[in-house]
Amino acid sequence: MSVRLTAGKVVAPAVPTALQEEYRRYGYVTDLTASALIERAARQWRDRPALIEGERRLTYGELLALVERASAWLAGAGVGRGDVVCWQTPNWWEAHVLGLAIWHLGAVSSPIVSFYREHEIRQIIEQVRPAVVVTAESHRDFAHADAFDAVLTEAGHRDTIKIIIRGSLPGWTRFGDLITHDRRKRSALTRPGDPCLVLFTSGTTSRPKGAVHSSATLLAETRQLADAWGLGWEDVAYMAAPLQHITGVLNAMTIPLLVGACAVIAERWDPERAVRDMARYGVTYSAGATVFLQELTEAARAAGLRLPLRMFACGGAAVPRVVLERSEEQGIPAARVYGMTELPTVTVMNRSHPFEVRAETDGAVAPGVEVRVVDDDDRPLPPGAAGELLVRGPERMLGYLDAASNEAAIDPAGWLRTGDVGRVDDAGFVTVTGRLKDIINRGGEKFSTRDIEDLLLGHPAVRQAAVVPGPDQRFGEVPVAFVVLEGPDEIPVDELTGHLQGAGLARQKTPVEWHFLDTLPMTPSGKVKKFELVRSTEGWQ
Repeated sequence: MSVRLTAGKVVAPAVPTALQEEYRRYGYVTDLTASALIERAARQWRDRPALIEGERRLTYGELLALVERASAWLAGAGVGRGDVVCWQTPNWWEAHVLGLAIWHLGAVSSPIVSFYREHEIRQIIEQVRPAVVVTAESHRDFAHADAFDAVLTEAGHRDTIKIIIRGSLPGWTRFGDLITHDRRKRSALTRPGDPCLVLFTSGTTSRPKGAVHSSATLLAETRQLADAWGLGWEDVAYMAAPLQHITGVLNAMTIPLLVGACAVIAERWDPERAVRDMARYGVTYSAGATVFLQELTEAARAAGLRLPLRMFACGGAAVPRVVLERSEEQGIPAARVYGMTELPTVTVMNRSHPFEVRAETDGAVAPGVEVRVVDDDDRPLPPGAAGELLVRGPERMLGYLDAASNEAAIDPAGWLRTGDVGRVDDAGFVTVTGRLKDIINRGGEKFSTRDIEDLLLGHPAVRQAAVVPGPDQRFGEVPVAFVVLEGPDEIPVDELTGHLQGAGLARQKTPVEWHFLDTLPMTPSGKVKKFELVRSTEGWQ
């Protein structure tokens, strides 16, 4: 049985009332809601291009018509305000339409990143208990719909509505049925503080944590970036990052809708194709992981093209100076940004900032956002000193679905513990220097090492397991496993990888390097000295 998500179900310390009033006074937060976004955009830019995917092009008026029909179908099926809709799809135009229809209806969008498999899907469905699931029949040799069927059956979710894109299976409604009728629905009347988005992030826990955003927090973030980058209705975005990731949500959906820009989406990252599309459509801004910028720059050089980009926002992983230098040489102004799903824009920069600042720091503290640097005892540190970064601002999430996670992450004054280590200089520029969190950041996708370790320990031949981030030239970090076996007999690596895949673990989480030890290095209190394991991975790539 599905459960409707309301703000009252998110038990977390709020940002203080005085600060919330300040956010509204300075225009960081308004009464605009996600449910009104597409209707508002169509009123202002009806005949302007809104979305391009392959050869499919939609104006804002055409996009609104599809969204209204899809919303009417969902409403007729009993879906309403607060109902959660999980969707895991490639970057297809149909997914974009459904994502907007969820908001238009006043329901809660809960995207699932495309590389998650049964293991992660099961964890997410247990937490949100969706009224609807949406997926492709199959993509990249994985049967997505079959995986959802198995998980939903196992969980006893017999009444969940199932919608399939670009396919057909018994028990599933085809996407075409949602948009080939005459019924239309106006946008739902929702409140800015109502939940509209749940994004899952692993952090330091084994189970993914659902970060809940409201219209107020999501659109504060959207407005923040649009203003900082000077975006308007003449701009064109390019987005190959998943629509299920905060980067895709913002740059392909909410920012274009807010300013009237056109979004060009691609189902996968292909640097040569990206160069062609950017030149063809006059793309002016994009965002993505470090590897995207690096490969885009190389592809543009190889093609002998100067792209029309005015901004490429680069984040999610460390950004080497040389990558920004080469981007600059190709006429692509790029800037590092720092944030997280829970508060997506802690820092923001644009091409007006000097190159040295863009290359050597992670950006200026965004307007309305506060950053506090503290020592191990939570005492504030002076400018220039390194410590854990605590943040709060108008775009901070309402909280996690799990109350215990909120208690650990957010203090009574609304400060969010990032688990990152860094410093803030006198001019307000942030430099991230390390991380307290036990996670791996693979090309901007963050996931828990404990999740992988727990599954490894489920193999009868494994006595101890520790997973740490290892260096990788393309993705920044990849999983590296250190294993202690129960007995003297060796075990093939293929057996362990097969065990993880058999448990439904995402392929991207499977360790790429394996080390078998007699013992793991431990502290006197019994904790694994992971810093020693990390140190041992240096230079192996």
